[in-house]
Amino acid sequence: MVDRNNNGTIEPEEIDIPANAHVGICGMPAFWFRHQDRNGDGHMTPQELYADVHPVDITYTSRMTLTLGGETVQLIFPGKNHADDGTVLYFPAERVVFSTDFPADALVGTSMRSLPSACGAFDEHPMADWIASYRTIEALDFDILAEGHGAVLFSKADVTEGRQYFEYLRDQVAGAMSRGVTLDEMRRTLMLERYKDWAQYDRLRVMNIEAAYNNLRIYK
Repeated sequence: MVDRNNNGTIEPEEIDIPANAHVGICGMPAFWFRHQDRNGDGHMTPQELYADVHPVDITYTSRMTLTLGGETVQLIFPGKNHADDGTVLYFPAERVVFSTDFPADALVGTSMRSLPSACGAFDEHPMADWIASYRTIEALDFDILAEGHGAVLFSKADVTEGRQYFEYLRDQVAGAMSRGVTLDEMRRTLMLERYKDWAQYDRLRVMNIEAAYNNLRIYK
């Protein structure tokens, strides 16, 4: 969902492209655009998109600590992954981490053992940055990971498994590329057997391979 024609606004077709290409996986439904297009002129401006968002009055770069009512929370930028400006909230006294969209995306249910959505070339962020983001969370001292997506609480082990999947996918695709294997051949032959029992395997295996291939071509 980007301004593909560079006119400074978002049009319905720019929302529809990812939504129609991968129904129920990428993009947003049509009613979302109609809601955000406040004046109904068919163009969603940045002002309309962020009309419900309070203007920023505090910023941070990598980490910031806030103390409210005697309780402390750390705001941590894990790096670029699903978003380029995501924040992880770390509650050290409670040994709890909270985040949204990453590492559990919208398709995660009761288990983090789920192939990632792979929209675009992994949201146009290098796989190396995704892996580094996982490691940033892993480095925190916590027991519980509460996510914006998913129906259960998760653990640090879930984060580690997600990072290991990205590393495995990267190595499988990069290895095939180095051998001169075409993308079409990879779609047919890279079965990612180690993760065949994960949720969304049948639905997203090929998408993950395509996303990794394009990502590694862009971010060499």
